[in-house]
Amino acid sequence: MSNIRTVFVLAASALALAAPALAQTASDSEVKALLPRVQVPPAAFAPGSALAPMARATIFVRDIDVSLKLYRDILGLKPMFDNYWKGKGINAIQGTEGKELRATVLMAGVSGVGNIGIYQLYNEKGKPPPPAKGTDTRIGDVAVVFPTNDIWTMTKKIQAAGYEMISPPVTLIENPNMKQQALEMMFRDADGVLVNLVQAGVPKD
Repeated sequence: MSNIRTVFVLAASALALAAPALAQTASDSEVKALLPRVQVPPAAFAPGSALAPMARATIFVRDIDVSLKLYRDILGLKPMFDNYWKGKGINAIQGTEGKELRATVLMAGVSGVGNIGIYQLYNEKGKPPPPAKGTDTRIGDVAVVFPTNDIWTMTKKIQAAGYEMISPPVTLIENPNMKQQALEMMFRDADGVLVNLVQAGVPKD
């Protein structure tokens, strides 16, 4: 979607190895830890691969506290770190000037991969564009996908909080070998980003 800036971010250590010049610039940044950082095992590289599994998807949000009410409080993700950044280095990586950043990364379990970043820029000029709305999906939409083992409870919480629903839990393809069919549901977060929850089916004995 054109009014949502979503990026995929590698760990800072990987950036320092891949781009020494950028790592030197980053020393001009100031960072304040708002929470103690949770140490996670590093991502493993497959033989012959220049990339490891994706560390996280990052959403640049309009209001980080509003976003945390969903991802942390309703969906139950736990903070890996929560930092406030300012300075030349953080502006260099973002292509910005004079802006500051609060960066919160949330995880399910303790893992260095598959996490979600909730980032807010400060010192922006003017109001941000309104978030995408609508109960359908469109070209340019971005979705984050989470497995769940309690899709009905999650759906009730999401509906009660007033998020825009795309679909309640549905079975995409009936499988006769399943005692309980696989289910998926989808909704939009406060910034219009699609969130897809997926529950695996239960095979017959």
